[in-house]
Amino acid sequence: MRGNLQTKARRQDVVTLDRSGFEDACADLMAQVTQDFRPDALIGIRTGGFYVAEAMARSAGSALPVLPLTCRRASTAIKEKSGAFKALVARLPRPLVDRLRVWEHAMLTRGGGTELGEPYRFDPDELSHLDRWLSCHGRGASLLIVDDAVDTGATLAHVMEAVAHRAPDGADIRSAVITVTTPQPRISPWYRLYDQQLCRFPWSFDA
Repeated sequence: MRGNLQTKARRQDVVTLDRSGFEDACADLMAQVTQDFRPDALIGIRTGGFYVAEAMARSAGSALPVLPLTCRRASTAIKEKSGAFKALVARLPRPLVDRLRVWEHAMLTRGGGTELGEPYRFDPDELSHLDRWLSCHGRGASLLIVDDAVDTGATLAHVMEAVAHRAPDGADIRSAVITVTTPQPRISPWYRLYDQQLCRFPWSFDA
């Protein structure tokens, strides 16, 4: 059974979250979570999920630990969009930028995206940190895995599997994201703020 999915209605092709709006969205997501779940720690999937987890912890007003976890496809070369490309996008009308984002999303998720069987790599130092935390919290640990968005769901599925494998029996492991962008991802997060909605975050290349 999933948590109370009090998702916001789809409003437009792309919802832009500035710094203030992002903090509000993370607070709303944390409020949804704490209606029926009290995590002992948040695990933020880098990069965007870690930012979301940190903001959620701030909104809780307590010293809730946030553990980073990097999960990337072994075949993926991480490429930063160039400064020139970002400068070009900044000059374009926002409706056109929104359409480009919708097109990019459609291309990336066409055919279901990455297969779950493809190897993924985790940061070994982050895994060691997670193992140390788990060793101190016994069977009753409650963990919330956080990401900014779920597209195909492959990354979240791999992280959930990896954490469940390392956690002690009896641990309660759930997930939360700002948005789910596709109608049928391979794994559905326990909590979400938006459903089938593209979001532009403060760190997005076209923010």
